[in-house]
Amino acid sequence: MQQLYDGKTKTLYDLGDGRVLIHFKDDVTGTEEGIDPGGNEVVGQIAGKGAAALRQSAYFFNLLAAHDVPTHFISLAPDKQAMIAHRAKWYGLEFVVRFKAYGSFVRRYGKYVKEGAELGALVEITLKDDQRGDPLVNDEALVAMGIMELPQVLAAKELVRKAATVIFNDLKAKNIELLDMKFECGSIGDQLVIIDDISTDNMRIVKNGAKVGPEELLKLTVGVQA
Repeated sequence: MQQLYDGKTKTLYDLGDGRVLIHFKDDVTGTEEGIDPGGNEVVGQIAGKGAAALRQSAYFFNLLAAHDVPTHFISLAPDKQAMIAHRAKWYGLEFVVRFKAYGSFVRRYGKYVKEGAELGALVEITLKDDQRGDPLVNDEALVAMGIMELPQVLAAKELVRKAATVIFNDLKAKNIELLDMKFECGSIGDQLVIIDDISTDNMRIVKNGAKVGPEELLKLTVGVQA
């Protein structure tokens, strides 16, 4: 298999038939303050974290499919830390859906908003560019740079907002609060879909005010340990 991409938490391989294999690592991201799904640096490893993130992703991709939200997910792979997905065109963007003000949002706008303030399902878009600190970008800039056409940008924002709302409601029923999460979007033919993974690698969640880790989320959703 040809390696297409080696990221902080996943490695992507081409299966050669319009599909890719995504291997999940035990690495965790964060900042100098500790583990944080919004961080751009690998700050350590947690044994079993990759397997847990994989099972979480399968759970949420199947949940989205049940609500008619298109994704690239096909199936789990025989390797317990990998999944098979459709190969999609990637735009190099992250779409962050924020239900409450936390993390980088407060660091940017703390003069104007208090931590924990309700934001509805606010969508922010960033360029996935670690060297530049994943800068925010608006709709018109994406069009001007030729990254996406305006109808695509608007469609992508609605897609991630719908996906996040489905996940928010599912977690709420389990007494878990989703504060914010980030998605990546891609295209398979003319269809926009959710790609990458959906796990504690890219969501901020709490239960009774405490952060929920990968194995705990797995037990609360799938009902089994990693």
